[in-house]
Amino acid sequence: MLLTQEEVRKMEAMCDDTGGYFLKMCQYLERLVRDGVRNGRFTRQQAEEDLDIPLWYAYACNNIGGYPYYWRTTRWMPASEKNAKGCGTWYYRYAVALMYCGQPEQALEYHRRGSEEEPGYPWNWLQMGKLLCHFGDKAGALAAVEKGLALVPGDYEFTTLQREIGEGRTLWEMENHYINPGADEDLQGMSYQSEEEKQDAIQKLWNIAGICLDPEGLARNQALLELTDWRSDGPRCGGTVRVWGEEVALWFRMNEAAFSRLDPQWITGLRQWMGKDSFPTVTTHREYRIREYEVGVEGYAVGTFVSPETGEKYINRSSGQPVPKPPFMQG
Repeated sequence: MLLTQEEVRKMEAMCDDTGGYFLKMCQYLERLVRDGVRNGRFTRQQAEEDLDIPLWYAYACNNIGGYPYYWRTTRWMPASEKNAKGCGTWYYRYAVALMYCGQPEQALEYHRRGSEEEPGYPWNWLQMGKLLCHFGDKAGALAAVEKGLALVPGDYEFTTLQREIGEGRTLWEMENHYINPGADEDLQGMSYQSEEEKQDAIQKLWNIAGICLDPEGLARNQALLELTDWRSDGPRCGGTVRVWGEEVALWFRMNEAAFSRLDPQWITGLRQWMGKDSFPTVTTHREYRIREYEVGVEGYAVGTFVSPETGEKYINRSSGQPVPKPPFMQG
């Protein structure tokens, strides 16, 4: 074990009744690992292979939510798998991140393995139920629910899933829930008590949008943007577009499953926006030309401009650019 009792205590204190300071926890762990390696306390490999550090890191990232953080979980976890025997929590956290990164088949496999490694851990059974139903095994899904209810009788998540399997709900609908019954009732009725609750619900839709790729939607949106050189191998996806005769890298801070479900009308509007003569150039003390444009789901766009004369970069962040609408789930 690499973490000290004091370090664990500090992270436990970040999980309070307000919902937890998960971003703070994530940053704390990143600093801890960086400083530990720098000071010779352990190597980077030892930190990645340790069981506790990846478990805490996955806990923080998965609770922050959003594709870039789920992606971080999938980068951290594999090295520690050899030490995860008998730990259902490890398989659960890794599998959840895999699912939200657009790998539901692999997620199902890890939930299966987690239920075998620690049958008494209920939450792998819960996710197995959802994914088995999604892949057409309704009987297997109901059997997984029964396993879970034997461990946590009357649990709200399991009883809700049991009902929704019977109703033929989609995986997206099964995932669009909160653990707390009262909060979930507000979510289902879209009865938000605050702007923060509304934004949390929108973020949940974004997360769900990243589960399953829509191949037709992917091809449609790529064509609408006239994208070439498509890349999707990190915490963002995108390609190259031509703007006023120059090649510009266009990135979306999401996975390609979520990209495939973006509103085509918004996509068309973005392409038109990039065609305006005001788009490719920024002038401060000198003229800069657009080289990279990144769109996020949080309401921002970032343009990277470069001076043709000196190569100096200028970063322009703006919340006034058009941003994607929350996707509405497709069957």
